[in-house]
Amino acid sequence: MSFKGSSMTRSSNPFAGPEPSAAAIRDLNIEVRVPIRLDSSSMSYYTWKTYFNLIFCRYYLTEHIDGSVDSEYMRGDPEWSAIEATIIRWFYQTVSKDILHTVVAQDDDACDVWAKINVLFTSNKLQRLVFLQQEFFGCHQDNSTIDEYCMRIKMLADELRGISAKVYDDLMLITLAAGLNEDFINAASNLTLLPQPTFQRVIVYLKLEER
Repeated sequence: MSFKGSSMTRSSNPFAGPEPSAAAIRDLNIEVRVPIRLDSSSMSYYTWKTYFNLIFCRYYLTEHIDGSVDSEYMRGDPEWSAIEATIIRWFYQTVSKDILHTVVAQDDDACDVWAKINVLFTSNKLQRLVFLQQEFFGCHQDNSTIDEYCMRIKMLADELRGISAKVYDDLMLITLAAGLNEDFINAASNLTLLPQPTFQRVIVYLKLEER
């Protein structure tokens, strides 16, 4: 196997891991392992990318999407090509129609498709940062349950972290408390009394209050 800019082969790379079977990769149910659909209007990019990174690590597929292997050289290898086709199909199955039509191209390899999808969410960092911060700091519970409200804050925080914004637990807790509806006024004032409050501990406390 040829690596870009290197004479190293896969067999001499101690970090490469076992070569995955094309049949085993093909038979994975991607919709179970990535149980969300990525679209440009939802807060799902960070989670979608995290699910895929776990799959790439678990099945030693990282070299298919990190640009370390010359895919042109590898196209003569049937196993490699079969795995490439499967990964590309995974991407197409887990994105919205709008994203699919934006990135689809006949001769792309898995690395190309992965890069195209990621750049849709990272190329306009400043604009996305402004949008996400507005959503995050303007988040209110309204008629949502505690679970729904906290999940919304967590997803927004994850999306912000995905574009290198620093969102600490303290900021999440302040935002959460500020957006609680009037039924939780007393609970919000008691949050400061919790010993070593974390976002997860506060969720547990608020769910008990909700009951």
